[in-house]
Amino acid sequence: MPPSKGETITGALTNNTYTMGGLIGEGSFGSVYECTDVSDNELAAKVLKPNRTYEQAKASATAEMQKLFLLRHPYITYVFDAFEFRDTFYIITERCVLPLSDFFGQEWFQGTAWLRPIARCLLQAVQFVHNNGFVHQDIHAGNVLEAFIRDEMVPADMAIQFKLADLGIAKILAEVDANNTRAHWMLPPEVLRADFGPLDHRIDIYHCGLLLLQVARTQELRFTPDEIKAGKPRQMALELEAPLNFALEKALRRHVQFRSASAMELWRDLNSPGPAMEPVEQPVLPFIEQQTTDSSEMASDKHEPQ
Repeated sequence: MPPSKGETITGALTNNTYTMGGLIGEGSFGSVYECTDVSDNELAAKVLKPNRTYEQAKASATAEMQKLFLLRHPYITYVFDAFEFRDTFYIITERCVLPLSDFFGQEWFQGTAWLRPIARCLLQAVQFVHNNGFVHQDIHAGNVLEAFIRDEMVPADMAIQFKLADLGIAKILAEVDANNTRAHWMLPPEVLRADFGPLDHRIDIYHCGLLLLQVARTQELRFTPDEIKAGKPRQMALELEAPLNFALEKALRRHVQFRSASAMELWRDLNSPGPAMEPVEQPVLPFIEQQTTDSSEMASDKHEPQ
């Protein structure tokens, strides 16, 4: 039973009361509504859709709630509460303002000026997710949100932060699956060709590189599977100014073993002048050897911009 505007609902465990507002957005698995609590916090209520049996919905909600409570970080959308109310599952989070996808096309948005502040927040969140043994697998401009942090002394003044959202899709590393990346225009190369390397946490590194490439170019980018396999995103990164070209081409390499090994390595590269030739980094996590790939392709992915 979806909530109605102005309705008051209460979490069973916390006994916190929330006044529901209007619909903010809607996805395949849930609808998001504005809400406020008794402390006048501006929050969001994710209401899971009943597109499956009650038992399946409850199992999905429980799994998502457990992950969200575990993965608490300043740059991950904060979970205030989670509960079942009238046979409907609610997750109460902080309310963010806009997804990055709404920034593209705006006259005031200068991508290269915004890139490092966005990357600083995003890559800390991704490193935290990986350190806890999870992989997001669906990092894109719709899942990185702008949030306003309230100044308690001067409430009209706000500070901007960027938050990683939609961790309901996050999987334990051993459960990483090609189907968890749902947007085909951003499939990582290793999903399209097994000889590019294993499916592991470096899927998120590729997606971060893809997102930051779009920020740098101030436009949404869509790639076909053939373009991804041919390395078009990496070639576009090479056209940027240093050190963005050095950092993003490395994150967007098709062969996993030559890609940036961690979110913090990508952050360091973004703040480095970038050597003419970088030694190949060993991956942080062990990986299974794949079938032999063409040596010229391997050399292409390994090669740094001069």
